[in-house]
Amino acid sequence: LSVALSGAVLARCPACARNFANIYCRNICSPDQSLFTNVTRVLKPPADPLNSTRLAVVEYQCYYRRHFAD
Repeated sequence: LSVALSGAVLARCPACARNFANIYCRNICSPDQSLFTNVTRVLKPPADPLNSTRLAVVEYQCYYRRHFAD
């Protein structure tokens, strides 16, 4: 959903939309997340009878190498 909403905003620039989607997907799906992501804020979601120990990441920092950013 987030990528779709961003895509609508970035539709005027297809290259920008692709770049945004690429970064978003790398942040969310990369098997190497722990190498460039620092979780800075978590919240306990509303009561979950199946798993009461789950936490939701609501804020994080990402660190990229200059080559990737360029």
